[in-house]
Amino acid sequence: MKRILLIFVLTFILQSSYSQSQEAAAYEVDEFNLWNKQIGDTAYVFADQAYLRDAPSLNGKIIDSLVHGTPVYIKSEAYNPSTIRGFKAPWQKISYLYDNKYKEGFIWLGLLDLGHNKNNKSLNFIHGFLRFEKGTSYSEPTYLLEIKCMDNNNLIARNYYPVSLNGQTYTDSKILPNMGLSNLESIHRIGFLGEACGIASTHYYFSWNGQNFETMFQKSSVGDAGVYYYEETILFPSEHNLGANLIIKDIEEGEVIDEYVSEPKYKKTRKREKYYWDGKHAAQVIEMK
Repeated sequence: MKRILLIFVLTFILQSSYSQSQEAAAYEVDEFNLWNKQIGDTAYVFADQAYLRDAPSLNGKIIDSLVHGTPVYIKSEAYNPSTIRGFKAPWQKISYLYDNKYKEGFIWLGLLDLGHNKNNKSLNFIHGFLRFEKGTSYSEPTYLLEIKCMDNNNLIARNYYPVSLNGQTYTDSKILPNMGLSNLESIHRIGFLGEACGIASTHYYFSWNGQNFETMFQKSSVGDAGVYYYEETILFPSEHNLGANLIIKDIEEGEVIDEYVSEPKYKKTRKREKYYWDGKHAAQVIEMK
């Protein structure tokens, strides 16, 4: 009898200790993450299928599953960073509609969209990370940025772009018109932006013809404390008079000549890249010198 009582007491102490450690961990707030979901925000499930749990960790019991395109509502701050699918993201408490009832649970943010936009046809374009791929001797480590076109929970199309991240702290996205390009409905631009010196801001472009996505190109900019900058600018046919199928990327790079003068001057170099639009793809034009 004493042995049984001792086992019960030890079990209670261990469970209590585990519960307290879990509770403490639950309030390790992750102030900076690319999802940047705030209490009250609406987000969308990005993963094809996402599990909801009763606690903010993989140890939590699965209580429901939701499919991509399902709207959810953020109910807490982000906490408990976990590495899943090869990349790190925190957890947040959400509410969601399930069987015509609103419920609450915890979700790992890597399963939610980084951002979303709707077009004039009420189609929802959501983007997020598919997974992280480690670098090899032949390739750099990359995140697979995926974009999906959703009609409610129905997937219409998807495509992905390998992206490199190094210290970016927030994202943005925008649906552009066709910018004068033929056989195109819109252009989707997704950016990963850096606020600190030396952290590049890079935008990735997808074309959308109403049925499918195609990857196009990227543009980047970076500056370093007023002594160096690098800037790429994209010009589409609606922004220049150089041809209906021509896309221009202008590149300017500047390095300060004397950083100690009150009004520093830069040594600037400029070059231009050209891309040819064939109605479906944007291919870089290689010019012989």
